[in-house]
Amino acid sequence: MRLDYKWQVAIIGALGLFMAVLDNTIVSVALPQMQLAFKTDFSTITWVATGYFLAQAAVIPIAGYLSDKIGTKLVFMLSLGLFTLGSGLCAIAPTEALLILFRVIQGVGGGGLFPIVFALIYRAFPPTERGIASAIIGVPVLLAPAFGPTVGGYLTTTFSWNAIFIINLPLGVIALILAYFILRGRAAERQQDEVPVSKGRFDFIGLALSMIGFTAVVYGISEASSRGWGDGIVLT
Repeated sequence: MRLDYKWQVAIIGALGLFMAVLDNTIVSVALPQMQLAFKTDFSTITWVATGYFLAQAAVIPIAGYLSDKIGTKLVFMLSLGLFTLGSGLCAIAPTEALLILFRVIQGVGGGGLFPIVFALIYRAFPPTERGIASAIIGVPVLLAPAFGPTVGGYLTTTFSWNAIFIINLPLGVIALILAYFILRGRAAERQQDEVPVSKGRFDFIGLALSMIGFTAVVYGISEASSRGWGDGIVLT
C-alpha cells in the first residue's frame, strides 16, 4: 500500500529533524575523548557543542525567507546537504579548530531544517490535520535529546568519537535521495499557496538583528553554566 504524499513528507521531515536534534546532545559524552585526542583544554573543546548551537540560532530566522524565494524543497535539501557534509568533515577533522569550524557548518544545515520541516508539513497537510502532523513531527524532537547521550556513549566506547558523526552520513544520504524524488518543487508550491507572496521590501536590517539576537541569547544561555547567571557577558 502506497503512503499518501503528506505522510511521505512527514517521514522525510522527521528523519532530517531527528538527526539535527540528536546532534545537539550526542557530542556531550564524546567531549572528554575529543579533548584527549586533540590534547586541548576542556573550555576549548566545549566549542564543538557551542558552535553548533550558535550556528543553528543564527540561521533559523533566514530559513523561512529563503524558502519563499527558492522553495522549501531546495532549502530543505541544501540544509540537509550541509548537515551531512558537515558531519563527514567533522569525522575526519585533524585539529580541534577545524572540528569546531565543521560543527558550525553542520549547525547551519541543522538550523535550517527546523523551520523548513514545519513549512513542508504546513504545505503537505490540510488545515484540519496540521495539528496532528505537527505533533507527530514533534515526537523525534522530544526523543532525540534523550537518545543522544546513550547513542553517543555507545558509539564512543565501542568505536571512537568519530563514529558519532559517521552515523549521520548514511541517514543523511537516504533522506536526500527521498527528498529529491518525493518532495514537490517550487512550481507545485506556487500553485498550492493560498496567499500570494508579498512584493513589498524585505526588512534586511530586521533579519540581521534577529540573527544577532538569536545567536546572542543562545550564547548567553550556553555560557551561564560555567560563568554563572550574574556574569556580565551572560547578562549582556
